Amino acid sequence: MKRVVLLGGAFTLAGSFLFSMQDALVKWLSDDFSLFQLLLIRSVVMVPVFALICVSRWGAVGLVTQKPGAHLLRALFNLTAFLSYYYAITRMPLVDAISIASAYPIILAVLSGMVLSEAPNGRQILAVIAGFIGVLFIIQPTGADVDWIGAGAALFGCVSFAGLGLYTRHLSKTESSELMLLTGALSILIVSLISAPWTWITPDLNNLLLMLGLSVVALLGQYAITNGFRYAPVYLVGALEYTTLVWAALWGFLFFMEIPATHVLIGAGVVVLSGLAVVLAERQRQ
Repeated sequence: MKRVVLLGGAFTLAGSFLFSMQDALVKWLSDDFSLFQLLLIRSVVMVPVFALICVSRWGAVGLVTQKPGAHLLRALFNLTAFLSYYYAITRMPLVDAISIASAYPIILAVLSGMVLSEAPNGRQILAVIAGFIGVLFIIQPTGADVDWIGAGAALFGCVSFAGLGLYTRHLSKTESSELMLLTGALSILIVSLISAPWTWITPDLNNLLLMLGLSVVALLGQYAITNGFRYAPVYLVGALEYTTLVWAALWGFLFFMEIPATHVLIGAGVVVLSGLAVVLAERQRQ
């Protein structure tokens, strides 16, 4: 069991690194291309790969599920989470958007307790309050020069990712990681295909290669995070995903010359500490 949990932790660390690269690529490409086009290329790569993996591991039965409604609900969480989060990245500095989204493990741990019919304890409630104070610091206490649409999208993505993580943990008891990823990618493919006539811009070779690179990185990141939730407890996955902030600050500086403001660093620190307090309290209760 200890080796299995360590495996889940390793998957989570790898997924956090890959998702930070994905975020940087999305921000880079979104200046010239719509989010729906980036999601279309991403899904065109993901769908056949996950389908082939399902068939190679379990045969045609690997594409069959007895819970189509559950997969549809997870796909909805997946679609809303990525659309809102990607949109926030296009409007805000990379580390700011990811810092706000980093409140997701706090929400995840509280929702986990609620779903298990366990009310949050006093320590968790105080940590959640502190976490949202940290988010307020990130979007500036005065509200001046804040992109409220971007901040709102990041917060909505935060809640959606919490729901996605919790439901992935629940569904992984009976469904394979590959099938869950396949149905999630398929839902995004359908939506982005519908929008293609209005959003498609033919890319040059360099941008096409970047889009394909984004797709591969996203594919590996999704596979890693999904397996993180499969093998490791929710509280451990939530805590380790904070490493994404470190990578986000690095990519933001190297590629966009973004230097986090003092209020962002303070807010991010409060979010991380409160999140760790929540997930550790959840661990003790479990």
